[in-house]
Amino acid sequence: MNCDICGKSTTNKKGICDNCNRIMEKVIRDIGPDVWKNIDDCKYIYPMIKRVAEGSLRTQDVVNSLLKGETD
Repeated sequence: MNCDICGKSTTNKKGICDNCNRIMEKVIRDIGPDVWKNIDDCKYIYPMIKRVAEGSLRTQDVVNSLLKGETD
């Protein structure tokens, strides 16, 4: 099975590799559970998470983007 985010091989039943899962957990922790539960489908942030995993984006950039979306 391949990671739904970065495409690397994973055995995780959720379909997300450990590295991408750690990034997602950090983003969720930083934006807070109230904001996270208001997001219907998180798959739209997968490209940003992939860029964090590749090193071309920071986790804080993802957090800022999500929090900005909440204020719009």
